[in-house]
Amino acid sequence: MVFSINDESTWRVTPENPVREVNGMDWERCAALHNLILTLGWAAGGKPESEMPRETWWQTHITDPALEAEWSARLSPTLKQFFQAAFEEAPDQSFFYYVRGLSCPENLFETCHEDEGTMCLYPLADPNMGSDPDGLNFDQEMSRAIFHVDISNYSITNNGRTVWDPLEVVFTAWLGMIDSGKIVATSSPVRGPGEADPWELLPYSQMDLQAAVGYFDNLILKIESLVENPSLQPKDNPEDQAKLVALATAKFDAPRSPNEMGLISKEALDRAGLNQGFVRDFLTSVRRPKANIKYIGPGLRLPTESDFSPLPLRNVDIPQLFPNPVLPIPLFVTGTRSTSPIFERYPLQDLPNLPYGLWTTYVNRDSDHVFEDGCRLFLPFNIGASGFARRTDDTLIGENLESAKARPSGQRNELYQTGYNHFIPLHEPQLADVLGQWQAIVEAGLWEVDEEGVVGGIEKFKEADTEDGSYIYQLHMKCYDPIDILRQRSVFRAGLDGYSVMRENPETG
Repeated sequence: MVFSINDESTWRVTPENPVREVNGMDWERCAALHNLILTLGWAAGGKPESEMPRETWWQTHITDPALEAEWSARLSPTLKQFFQAAFEEAPDQSFFYYVRGLSCPENLFETCHEDEGTMCLYPLADPNMGSDPDGLNFDQEMSRAIFHVDISNYSITNNGRTVWDPLEVVFTAWLGMIDSGKIVATSSPVRGPGEADPWELLPYSQMDLQAAVGYFDNLILKIESLVENPSLQPKDNPEDQAKLVALATAKFDAPRSPNEMGLISKEALDRAGLNQGFVRDFLTSVRRPKANIKYIGPGLRLPTESDFSPLPLRNVDIPQLFPNPVLPIPLFVTGTRSTSPIFERYPLQDLPNLPYGLWTTYVNRDSDHVFEDGCRLFLPFNIGASGFARRTDDTLIGENLESAKARPSGQRNELYQTGYNHFIPLHEPQLADVLGQWQAIVEAGLWEVDEEGVVGGIEKFKEADTEDGSYIYQLHMKCYDPIDILRQRSVFRAGLDGYSVMRENPETG
């Protein structure tokens, strides 16, 4: 597919329409994507698109020959062309949820660190997000961009190892969040007027929920299909992998009775005090596995109603850090309990005797950056010291992100974590991403299955810190469909056809 300014379907960065090799910034594509985001925000107010202001940044700010000469000299030729094509946002409209709009000329280099090579192209919409707020930075010499919540993030993104992204990749990631419903434009925000109007970030979107439910169901159905068809050997066997997908798809498409729905009954969740939110919606929407299936991952068992009688943290005296907190929930846990705290951050850092496994994260539902479907895997051992296990951003688990040299360090709780997020502030991986990875691993035959589900025990996750296994356990940036990255890994290639996480960036993210 060839980029065309007249064909919106070619604007975003996708495997079919990747980043173009151009001299400098791909200004035409970037301006088209910038103006598209502005148009989506404008439409939320109900006004006709024909009434949207279409004065460009250059027309607004470069108003005389002296300014023309000055800024033509200070900007790269392609960045100047971008400014000549990118519209200014309306006075009462933020460009996007996280950034206000293009900086005015006097603020472009306000936070630059050395020279005028790097600028804050889009400042934060809400300056309270950072102690020294920054925004989307752009290196006009390299024509690459990266997001900073705070000026101090510069020590990470300029460590000599962090690779910045073309601006069109950032815009594609932001549009992915809009497509997924994670960020919505609305004339009546639920939380009332704010710095980012008309944009609002939801604790979770229906697409995020449906993705998590869909990946869980596919994982369970593939496990059941392998149990029912023991002759299938999908590892390194594309033919059996295709048969497995066909069997699971037939099960997925078959009608379900009410008694096949939900891991935990609504009555049990009511007794546990688990109110409406992502976890409750997930637990009541997924397909109920057959009674013999107990393990969804190596050493990680499915929850039972006794796990919610009561919830592990319900009766614990926890300082009221947030006005509307959502406490962590153990979704898939081991039979081993910790003798020391598994959580590292206030106010949960002093709680021992909790099960290891996959937990949802502690969030404030009223915050300006909440991912209620975020999760974290707590392991009873460290991984990463061997230097193979990696975070989503390809950094080594346990390494100091600010250092010019990567030095691995073993950690218990960083597998699947993001590292530095290039597009938005940091958040934990979304549950759908982890479940999507797990069902792809089962499909590829890289986790074995018996009558009770996935076998191998929690020790299996130590493969993440081996040369041959690290890629299996690494999530990938969602600038566009990361499955194409994984398909290049020959061992894993055939088992990933059903796994696509192009929802938001992360993101991926």
